[in-house]
Amino acid sequence: MNNRNRLIQLIHVGKRELGLDDETYRAMLQEVASKVSCSKMSIKELELVVAHMEAKGFKRQAKVGKTGFKRRLSPRSGKAKHAEIDKIRAIWITMYQHGIVQDRSEAALDAYVRRMTNKDIDHVGWMDSHQAYAVLESLKKWHTRALREWMVENGHEKLLQIRAAKSYASVLICYEEVTNKK
Repeated sequence: MNNRNRLIQLIHVGKRELGLDDETYRAMLQEVASKVSCSKMSIKELELVVAHMEAKGFKRQAKVGKTGFKRRLSPRSGKAKHAEIDKIRAIWITMYQHGIVQDRSEAALDAYVRRMTNKDIDHVGWMDSHQAYAVLESLKKWHTRALREWMVENGHEKLLQIRAAKSYASVLICYEEVTNKK
């Protein structure tokens, strides 16, 4: 569907969502674009009509289906076959909250697991304990490195030195102290 047809369709959805009768709808088109039919409008005029309808309360809804997808989020902890897998998911979500990864979804984590296991494993939940341990340790190293870099960039290197923060847990504690003070 081209952009013009998509805009026309969107306008008709907006008409229905706003509860406009035909007379009110045509008056609105005349007011905004000086035309009473979408078929006679340019793309720019159609965009103006959509913007006007959004200003009146129409909200576009994202497509879910062929072109869109719904991100799969991690399941609740305690459901994994190995404790390491729950820890991997928890660290992944924490890294998202710290701004280190951009996508907290299970699909993004699966992509990381694929890279770390040389495409042997397609899903985090399918790892055996040895694979899970290796992925967990690599994730902890990445998280530690990113937090240390952030702290150095923001002038908190002294705290890392004072606390002798080298382990994952100690660096995480230092980071939490610094960010909770702000």
